[in-house]
Parts: sequence; C-alpha cells; structure tokens
Amino acid sequence: MLGGYAIQTIGMPGTRSLLLAGVVVALAATIGAAWLHEVRPRSVVKPAVQTVSTQAEQPQPRGLTADEERFATALWTVHREATRSAVAMSFAGIAYHTEDRDARKLARRIEPLARFFQDAEMRIRTMSPPSSLSRTHEKYVDAMALYANAADEMLKFTADGDVQRLDVAHRLDVRASEDMLRVGEVLWPGQYKPH
Repeated sequence: MLGGYAIQTIGMPGTRSLLLAGVVVALAATIGAAWLHEVRPRSVVKPAVQTVSTQAEQPQPRGLTADEERFATALWTVHREATRSAVAMSFAGIAYHTEDRDARKLARRIEPLARFFQDAEMRIRTMSPPSSLSRTHEKYVDAMALYANAADEMLKFTADGDVQRLDVAHRLDVRASEDMLRVGEVLWPGQYKPH
C-alpha cells in the first residue's frame, strides 16, 4: 500500500466476497434441506404411537401345554449340561489351536465330553415327548448325535493327526449348535445363547 494504492489481482475474489458466498451457500443448503423435509411423503414418517402399536400386534409364541411343559422341564436337565459341554468342546478346540497344540491334552479334554454327548443322545432318545413336540425332540436327538460325532472326529484327530478331522468336527459342532438353538426357541424362548 505504498502511496495509498492497493494492488488488486485480477480473478481473485476478496475476503468479503468469499465470506458472502459461503453464507449464501450455507443458507441455500439449509433451505434445501427444510424444503426436502416438508415435501417428503408422510407415509415414510411414522408416529411413535403407531410404531408401538405395530410391535404389540406381532403374534406372541403360544404357551406350552402341561405335557409340553413337563417334557421341556425334563429336557432342560440335559440341556443345561449339554450347553456347558458344547462350549467346553469349542474352547478345547480353540485352546488346541491357540496354545500348545498338544494332541494328548486335547484328547483328555474331549474324552469326557464325547461320553457325555453319547449318553445324552441315548437318554433323550428314551424320553417320550408329546406328539406336538415330536419333531422338536428329534431335532434335539440329532443335535446330541452331531455333538457326539464332532467329539469323535476330534478324538480321531488326536490319534492320527489328520487336520481335516478338525474341520469336519467344527462343521458338525456348528450344525448341532444351530439345532439346539432352534429347539431352545420352541421350548425356552428368550433363553441366553452362549454361542
């Protein structure tokens, strides 16, 4: 600013021009958002009262009959231990992979679980479910058989070292777990799901 003359550059806006342009863009964006909100179809916006009533209208699972309740209670005594054993078997496999890869240690962990699942399968087979729960009963027997087979595959791995057996055991374990959870949703809805 020597001699009172400001040097103006051609094509570069001043600070005031940039500030004014920024304010205009911000106002335009705000007006655009407000306009879009107002013209949006009302069917998209649901009042809170309508949402609550829609949830209340969903069908509730039917209650169990006295016979079904007796069966569910009898099965629960096995189910409690089956859930713990299934988790223990998963953890044994994880521990083998992540810790020491000691096949003998894995076998010691799996042997009692394999016996439990074989016994549980036989015990559940002898239960007499009401006819309305016969399919649920079959699915639970199948789950125990799958767990027993998974444990057997893991034990075979500890004997022969064939790593593919662990993959087979894992797939069997997952299927058994899914079956057990499906049965649980019928007999014990809202039950804690450990895996």
